[in-house]
Amino acid sequence: MTQPQLSFDGDPNGQAYERWREQFCRQVANVDFVPVGEGRVHRTIAPAILPRLRLSASFGTPLSFVSLGTNDELVITMSPNSALSGAMGKRPLEIAAGDITIGDPSIKGAHITQTAYGNFQTALLPRKALLRACPNAEDLIAQSIPGANPITSMYLRYYDLAHAYADKLAPAELDAVSQHLFDLAVLMIGARGDVAEEARMRGLAAARFETLKSDILMQLGNPALSLTDLAAAHRVSPRTIQLLFEQAGITYSGFVLEQRLLRAERLLRNPNLRTRKIIEIAHLAGFHDVSYFHRAFRRRFGRTPDDVRKLAGDVG
Repeated sequence: MTQPQLSFDGDPNGQAYERWREQFCRQVANVDFVPVGEGRVHRTIAPAILPRLRLSASFGTPLSFVSLGTNDELVITMSPNSALSGAMGKRPLEIAAGDITIGDPSIKGAHITQTAYGNFQTALLPRKALLRACPNAEDLIAQSIPGANPITSMYLRYYDLAHAYADKLAPAELDAVSQHLFDLAVLMIGARGDVAEEARMRGLAAARFETLKSDILMQLGNPALSLTDLAAAHRVSPRTIQLLFEQAGITYSGFVLEQRLLRAERLLRNPNLRTRKIIEIAHLAGFHDVSYFHRAFRRRFGRTPDDVRKLAGDVG
């Protein structure tokens, strides 16, 4: 069986576009893609299938996405760099760039238009499960959910992580990530009571932990990176950060050390850095005490930094 073509780049007036529109847009995505304006159509689409929801991140020229009415899920939609317009049945839809809305693809002819060149992200959630958690979800269809809200920001960051790593995770890991993203979605939409508390414990903790790890990785080369500064930046206590790492089976300091050692090992194997001194590599990885770096590196890898560099050179 031939796999459907996910993306398109070309003239929207020819047979190639109509073939893509029929074979992928209508038959696979259950949505009609209608070009907006004149000129070429460019659309790069990257789907990700999770146990509880389906993600689709796409990028390209303005398009109108028109529902065929055959899908009973609800869809969370946003574009970081384009306003969205359209209608969900009798409800008009006008959403600013960076904000989020809920669409109802069960309504035939419901449409959302990406009005400018850029990204378009969706998450399809099972309607029944979402309504159990958020009985008011359907009331928010075509309404705007501010993207600047802290919980919305956390949802969007976790969406990006889930989409990027979905195809690299083991089934149990993928199931957990799916649950966490669903939890963040229901908190963003407005879950209440016990459901909200359960979602908060799972989803917020997971998103905060991933955000913390991401920020640490971006600052690894800074030897002044500290738990206190990290806590202040995330508006939590240092103890909260320590507990998040302990719940994952590692300490904060242990995570930072491991990531710095892994970075140093990668740098030592990099042929483009072969002329750099070991002390420079240590500093690039965030170590200011070179003696400690040598001891920790040998304890972790069973070899000295010089040994790793020489072995990498021999292999090359």
